[in-house]
Amino acid sequence: MSSNSISKVLEIDNCKTDVLIEALYTASFWEEISPVSEIKADFPAPNVLYTELRENVGIIKFPIEMAGELVLMDKGEEPGKGRLIEFNVRNNKDIRKLEGNLRIKQVSPQKAKIGVFIHAFDLESDFLNLIGKRTSEFLLRTKLSDFLRNVEKACKAGDLSKFISLGM
Repeated sequence: MSSNSISKVLEIDNCKTDVLIEALYTASFWEEISPVSEIKADFPAPNVLYTELRENVGIIKFPIEMAGELVLMDKGEEPGKGRLIEFNVRNNKDIRKLEGNLRIKQVSPQKAKIGVFIHAFDLESDFLNLIGKRTSEFLLRTKLSDFLRNVEKACKAGDLSKFISLGM
């Protein structure tokens, strides 16, 4: 299953891009911000996030369990566009391909614009048969929105720097 592009963008007050980018590379950030029921996160390499997650889907609370790696490739600052971080999923038995990028731009001294863009999303056939194409795309879109809202909550509370101190 190949998805159309998915994009979610949010301007967040009380957010500094340098602090957010540093927090992105800490396991505690992902464990706190992730919009799933249960997650364990670790960075086995500086740019590789390994997660084990569990999510209950739907009214019947059908459990989805996944484990795999998200590789983050920081491409640096692009003038006028902000910081570009490309990502892809690997070593996940349920997701054949997930590629996209994060764009983080400081728009004022206290406000950042964060965009998450998914360019490719292909599930393994067994998993796809289990939950369906439309359901999986809907779940991904919903989780991306929830992720950005959770980042916004952490920024408003001034909590991003705590992830950096926990990660060291």
